[in-house]
Order: sequence, then structure tokens, then C-alpha cells
Amino acid sequence: MLNKIYDFLKENIKEILIFIAVVILFSIKFPYYIDSPGGTLSLKKRFEIENASDINGDISLVYVAEREATIPALLLSFIFKDWDIIKREEVMLENENTKDVNARGKINFDQSLNNAIIFAFKKANKPFEVLSAKVFITYVALEAKTDLKVGDQLLTIDEVEILNRENIAKILETKNIGDHLKVKVLRNNKEFLADAEIIELGGEKKVGIVTDTIYDYKLSQDVKYKKNKSEMGSSGGFATALFIYSSLTDKDIIKSRNIIGTGTIDENGDVGAIGGVKYKLKSALKAKADVFFISNDNCDEANKIKKEKKYDLNIVCIKNFDDAINYLEG
Repeated sequence: MLNKIYDFLKENIKEILIFIAVVILFSIKFPYYIDSPGGTLSLKKRFEIENASDINGDISLVYVAEREATIPALLLSFIFKDWDIIKREEVMLENENTKDVNARGKINFDQSLNNAIIFAFKKANKPFEVLSAKVFITYVALEAKTDLKVGDQLLTIDEVEILNRENIAKILETKNIGDHLKVKVLRNNKEFLADAEIIELGGEKKVGIVTDTIYDYKLSQDVKYKKNKSEMGSSGGFATALFIYSSLTDKDIIKSRNIIGTGTIDENGDVGAIGGVKYKLKSALKAKADVFFISNDNCDEANKIKKEKKYDLNIVCIKNFDDAINYLEG
């Protein structure tokens, strides 16, 4: 038996060494990320909306490709001018690891989709009903004295049900710094009882966590989204809301145009800032966008890059959803 193994290794030593080298090359990671233009995503390919109106044209979101820095990725970043090396601390918040970043990114994406659907139904005057709310932890401060983790869904604190941030604030009002809270969470689909000590941050009583709320709802028209497991972040919120709104109304506001947008959106329709502006501009230009919507918060940066790079791109800066509708209708 040993002789056969030895003969096999001897005959295939070159291939085995190459395999080991490749594994090592791709498994060694450095404290950097590689960012580059990711491309655009037509929302027609991702959504199925019951009794939807036909959209005459296209609405797409735009994204940044981000990968951990392995040896091959670092080498390629010196070849491709659009690939930038980013320090890990510019991507991660204090006291985090890659797992935390990914967990927060997925929660941010789900909340963004959630906000977009609810706002679009409100704007289109379509009936919907909020059934329940789920509160997730998206950051745990370095100063926090707790075993809570990013990605935990808060169920109860001292047996009080948690449905929003206000619930947490009211509980803290009745407590003192140094008190301990019994926090029931859902972690990896299992209930877990965590401990959290109340600390002082910025002169206030805090647990030392940041949370996002995601709602479960009943819609008058069924909406299904084909989610990719790698999708993260909230920058697609505005474009998603615009697509859903256009699908729910009979107005032809797109008018055969190729619309690309980026920006967060909240329940009031305000469009917020995003990162990776230069990558998203490059992707919108490559996709030949007729209109590229971007938040007012990113407007100066976008127009500066457009001027420096001499991009032939119609950038429209917006403060809120109504600004975009007024532009398209006008």
C-alpha cells in the first residue's frame, strides 16, 4: 500500500506541487481589499412583481467589486488601472473582522430592499400592511461589555420584546450604568441568552451596539426578488424603489431610457450618500446610461470626476425620490 502511494507521489510530484502552490497563492490574505468597477444590474432580471406594468426602457443599479487581497489579486491590481488597493481599516469599523463586515452588509442590503418596497408602495398608493419588525445588530463597539455579535437578531431585553430602537432606549432609561441586561437573541437560527452591561458612551447610558430594523409586510401585489448570496450594502435602495414604483403605476416615466441609479433610500424617500463613486461612474459610462442618478451628498465628487476624466455622462443629482420623478417626467 505504501509503495503504491510512493509511486503515485513520485509520478505526479510536479502536478501536486503546482496544486499546493495555487492553494497557497489564493489562501494567503493580506490586510487589504481590492476595489474596482463591478458593473450594472438590470432590475428587470431580478424582480417578479404581480400585475406589474411594462417598463419601456431599463432601470439598473450599479455596484463596486470588492475582494480580499490575495497574492494574485494584488498582482492584478498593478496591471488594471481601475483596481485600487484599500487598507482593511478603511472597510472595517473598529473591533471587527471580515465575518462582521459581511453580516452587516447583508443586513444593510435586506433593510435597503425593505425600505425600497415599502416606500414604492406608499408612493404608488398601493395597499400594504406591516406585520412585524425584526431588529438586528450591525455593530458592536470596542467599549461594549457584552457577548452580543454582529448579525444577532434581538428578541427580548429583560423579557421585554424588542421591535425598534425606541424599545431599547426606554429600557435603558430605567437602568443605571453598570447594570446587566439579559438579552435573548436569535443567532444562527438558534435562541441564545447573552449578557450586556450598561456603559457610558458620550455621556449617555448605552449598550454599545448599533441596530437596523427590517419589517415583515403583506403587500397588495406580490413582489419577489432573486437575491444573489454575494449581494451586500444599501446603495441600491433608490434604484430599487424607482423600479418598483414604475412597475406599480401606469405612467411611462422611463420613456425608453437606460436609467442607472445609486444611493440609499429611507422610508421618507430621502436619497443618501454612497461609497465608490468613481467605480460606479465608470460602470455607468460603460453601460451607456442615458441618466445617472446620484445623491446630492455625492454630487460634487461625481461632477469633479466627470470633468477630470472627460466622461460623456448625464449625471443628475437628487435629494429625494421626488426629485428623480420630476426630472423623468419633465
